[in-house]
Amino acid sequence: MTKAKPHSRSGSATVPVIQKELPVRIMTEAMLPSGGLALSQHIAQETSSVASTPGVATPASEASVAGGYFAQFEGFTPQVDAGFLNQFNKLAIHENWSKREKARRRDEAIEAEFTHYFGTDYHDVAKWQELCGLVGLQAEGLSSITKCKKSLSARKVMVNLVNLVDHLKNGTPLKKFKNFWEFQQYTLKPGRCMNRSLAKKNAFVNVLLRHVA
Repeated sequence: MTKAKPHSRSGSATVPVIQKELPVRIMTEAMLPSGGLALSQHIAQETSSVASTPGVATPASEASVAGGYFAQFEGFTPQVDAGFLNQFNKLAIHENWSKREKARRRDEAIEAEFTHYFGTDYHDVAKWQELCGLVGLQAEGLSSITKCKKSLSARKVMVNLVNLVDHLKNGTPLKKFKNFWEFQQYTLKPGRCMNRSLAKKNAFVNVLLRHVA
């Protein structure tokens, strides 16, 4: 995967209410030289029961336009070169979130940060081609959104979404995996998975969903 420069595009994001759903984890089996992506679902019965703290955060759709998820919290100064997890853990301490609230907010933050840098124009073939390039797919022959989606949904495409956010934000190289076990071990570490129902609301993220259980 050729290292890409950080993107600075912004776009609106949709943050739906997490619905009750059986725990599902997401993974893939084959290797792609560019690295891999996987998402997993927290227990929806826990996260859906957590009410957001009134007056603390605006919807991610507004936050992404204003400068990313972290820019919306009063008194918190985001570090320009900090990785997502490092930044988020500091924010959680700053906001004094409980364990459940932190899990819910992390999913929200991942989606909002990805959308801040990549946008939500799901009808723009150039955006889909760009996403293909980001995960190491050759652009040749990907002349339509349908072809892009088919290539991106291939089981061999593995990209961790948190790693991809850091790639977009700071130019952090996408992780490369020698085999599925290595990919799985990286993906299942704390903070590197995302709620499935929320991820599916974002078409760019949805096409990259993989089972990891």
